[in-house]
Amino acid sequence: MPQKKTILVCPLDWGLGHATRMVPVIELLTERGAKVIIGADNRPLNFLMQRFPSCEFVKLPGFSPTYPVNGSMALVMLKSFPQMGAAARKAHDLLQEIITGKKVDIVISDNRYELHSKKAYCVFVTHQLDIATPGLTVPAKPVIRGIINRYIRKYDELWIPDFEGEPNLSGKLSHIRYMPLDNYHFIGPLSRFSLVDAELSSEKTEILALLSGPEPQRTMLEQLLISQITDSGKKAVILQGKPEETSGQKNGNIRIIPHLPDEKLAALIKSAKTIITRPGYSTIMDLAVLGKKAVFIPTPGQTEQEYLAQRFKKEKIFYSGQQKSFDLNRALKAQENYSGLSVELNADVLVKRVTGILE
Repeated sequence: MPQKKTILVCPLDWGLGHATRMVPVIELLTERGAKVIIGADNRPLNFLMQRFPSCEFVKLPGFSPTYPVNGSMALVMLKSFPQMGAAARKAHDLLQEIITGKKVDIVISDNRYELHSKKAYCVFVTHQLDIATPGLTVPAKPVIRGIINRYIRKYDELWIPDFEGEPNLSGKLSHIRYMPLDNYHFIGPLSRFSLVDAELSSEKTEILALLSGPEPQRTMLEQLLISQITDSGKKAVILQGKPEETSGQKNGNIRIIPHLPDEKLAALIKSAKTIITRPGYSTIMDLAVLGKKAVFIPTPGQTEQEYLAQRFKKEKIFYSGQQKSFDLNRALKAQENYSGLSVELNADVLVKRVTGILE
């Protein structure tokens, strides 16, 4: 009998998206007999511990930025490079200890650039091969791209969660002229709902708000939506994206829920008349798999979300509005003229890559 492979899966800790999109990867690995260890921290750690209670877990801290109340996140990130570098070196050293101590064969890192090693076969997962750099940060783009590519080249394999050709979900973020690594694979969209067969919820919800992402912007959006939905009188559910909490509350016409398991969340999404959410890439993949329309409110200063929101709005797929000027009633009327998105998943490439690394 061949020895069971030990796989360390490490999602980025900037909201829940990188953790949720690792769900189908972890499911495939466990189905094929691999021993999966999950290295995460904070909310991603809480989410994955609930989702995969039989897996082994290690705490693997990274650098968690605070999104600015005003201004560009890109500028904040540039200023934070010294702190990011220190956190990356610490995580990199910790990874070497984990690989040795746990006898890890393969590392799958979702957007954690520092988690590479010569002691194991390392796979990097990202849809951000081209970083959106507007305004004053445009001159820094070649430098940023050079730094990113230098890190990616330290990996053995690159997985891109999107379709290779047209149509696709990520646009210019993933579809670049020169890949940083020859061994790259477009593995198709990754969604935690890809294997969920959810029934429609019996409870009809007029508005479902899905929240996630770093603070303080997550809380600022929650407060904005509570105020406007309360005034509208519409029946709504706000999902806070807090897997570490368990008790919800009823606030007039709004039910506030910290977190839901995948089956219940998928049913709620399918049943909701209108969904309001950030245009995080993992959320877009989830919506596309479920075939649902949505209203997007990009995180201020988060250039990737701003690019995706503008792209889909221009193509009349998803309506979006800026947080500082968001008007719920206007958004509800406008989104009727947008088509939404639906994709047919084909897991063949992902299955092939998972099988390939295990063999």
